[in-house]
Amino acid sequence: MSSSEAVASNDDLLTEILFHLPIKSLMKFKCISKHWQSLISSPGFSRRRYPDYHLVSGLILRPTYDCVVKKEYDFVPLKYTSTTAPFRSLTFVNIPSGLIILQSCNGLLLCASSISDWNIPCDYCIYNPTSHEFVTVPPLGDENSRFIRRIGLAYDPAKSSHFKIVCIRSDSLEVIQNAGISYQIEVYSSQTGSWRLSGVPFVLPYNSQYGAGVFWNGAIHWISHCHACLCFKVDEEQLQEMPMPPLTQDPADRIEGFMRSFVYFGESREHLHFVVNVDNHSKKFDVYEMQRDYSGYFVKYRVDLDVIIAAFPEMDVPSDEDDFLFFYAFDCYKYSILGIIREANDEESYMVLHIPGKVIRYKLNDKTFTKICDFHPGHEDVEGSQLEFTRLHAYHYMETLARFG
Repeated sequence: MSSSEAVASNDDLLTEILFHLPIKSLMKFKCISKHWQSLISSPGFSRRRYPDYHLVSGLILRPTYDCVVKKEYDFVPLKYTSTTAPFRSLTFVNIPSGLIILQSCNGLLLCASSISDWNIPCDYCIYNPTSHEFVTVPPLGDENSRFIRRIGLAYDPAKSSHFKIVCIRSDSLEVIQNAGISYQIEVYSSQTGSWRLSGVPFVLPYNSQYGAGVFWNGAIHWISHCHACLCFKVDEEQLQEMPMPPLTQDPADRIEGFMRSFVYFGESREHLHFVVNVDNHSKKFDVYEMQRDYSGYFVKYRVDLDVIIAAFPEMDVPSDEDDFLFFYAFDCYKYSILGIIREANDEESYMVLHIPGKVIRYKLNDKTFTKICDFHPGHEDVEGSQLEFTRLHAYHYMETLARFG
């Protein structure tokens, strides 16, 4: 037996060699044989290669403006060791209108074709930016697919290689007895490869916003400025209203309080966070965390940006600044929160802030901060605020070789 045959017949030795290869080589070697593909795609190999599958290696950023034209993404590395951008543009499938990211979920990206025109049904793809593998998803099969209001990806590699996509669509634009719009849930399962209806139609106030959800605790969560925030338990296929942090004591001011206070909503390391402004100058925040039994929120961290504002005076917004800045930079300062990142050691957990020309890491426990990176010249939006990225356009990059589909 030759030495190469001896290696090929010894799975332990072969796995050890494969483990030390770069990702591009691994993806090529998966094509050599079904046996090699099985070794590289095994859960044990993926866990060994990336033992902490909750680790956020970086943020993939979609520009607030001109993304449809440029179709390019930026990348912010978050690990202290060098992490390179997994891609610059999404060109793995030939879709003339191009693809945009809607959601990141445990290492996978939910991508869609242009959604700016509701009269055009979307094509969907699930993409692993680490391995560059993808699965295409058929559009909803009837004319109502054009009225999608909420969508979300559910994928937990610790439980299954299969994923689901949950869509809330309106049956029509006709208001039902002044009560609102009739909605219907449809679920796509990668196990069956098809969409199906879930539950019966229900009525909510009309909401023209299109939103992607946040997957946490086996459920997809959507927030709304207009009506109840929703939670869909994927396995049970149950839709319910999601509790909200105590933004205001007066229920009549609930929506106004939400609009004034809401800053960020997201998941990290199996924790669901809701960040709200607690002062009139938008520089002090409470980071709420949801109880896993949905009994309510508790304040996990308190944030005061005074020290960062003092270090970066360019964050100050002149009093005559365009009103548009209120949405992105709030009352007085130029910044946006791109993420709350929990670490295995909670003392190292941090907030990612985008300020003019820079990205800042703010540690949530000891209140220290460091600059992560500078943005190269040209990262300015059309109003010149240099805040091209917001929480709505920042997606977790989590390296994984776990199977999906």
